[in-house]
Amino acid sequence: MTAESSKIVLGTRGSELALTQARLVEDAIRAARAGVTVETKIIATRGDKERTIDSRAGRKGMFTAEIERALVTGEIDVAVHSAKDLPSEVSSAAEIASVLPRAAMDDVLVSKRQGGLDSLPHGTTVATGSVRRKHQLLWKRGDLNVIDLRGNVPTRLRKLAQNEWEAIVLARAGLERLKLSPTRTEIYFEGSQFFSEILPREIFLPAGGQGVIALQIRADDQSTKAVVALPAGGARVSSWAAGGLQLPDRHCRND
Repeated sequence: MTAESSKIVLGTRGSELALTQARLVEDAIRAARAGVTVETKIIATRGDKERTIDSRAGRKGMFTAEIERALVTGEIDVAVHSAKDLPSEVSSAAEIASVLPRAAMDDVLVSKRQGGLDSLPHGTTVATGSVRRKHQLLWKRGDLNVIDLRGNVPTRLRKLAQNEWEAIVLARAGLERLKLSPTRTEIYFEGSQFFSEILPREIFLPAGGQGVIALQIRADDQSTKAVVALPAGGARVSSWAAGGLQLPDRHCRND
């Protein structure tokens, strides 16, 4: 297989957002490698299957381990991950070969009323699936009742509409990739109207790798490495170290 004429199989979760991200990877590869045929294989992960998760155990790797396993065993050629879901240590048989340009890294409050976080009533309920976001919310608004939230982006928006909660917190990148842009301050979803506020990074520091799509390959697969070395659309990864993905400077800034 050569970088100019080959077939590769992408592995991804089956959520709407994951499939959108896989299409972005496919588009980037096709733009750089006109002769490459790209297929996509959906892989269910532990995070997709389990209804309840002990948050004390952490969630790193829950949405990536099965995809990485399929990669190492040869079922797929490229594992497509949201970089923030990856653990600090990955299999020695695999490596992160490249990433797509980083999207917006902010967190967004999606609420049922206008005015943002400061306008939420005392003691109201806000849902999030992130321990980091929970602590940041309580640091800013210690009166809030912050509860756990699971599911993909559409599922979380449906839960907000169906429950008595006032708001949820989501990643801006995911909303924008699903064409639910929070920059307009209003989000319309399945007949429901929500209001959005991009939360300030000084308080809501984003997760490492948030907004980044990472491409993982087998460590000894030089032909696929050549295919995903995207000269125009992506970037090589400088290292994978304890604490997360280390990106070239141009992908760490959100200019």
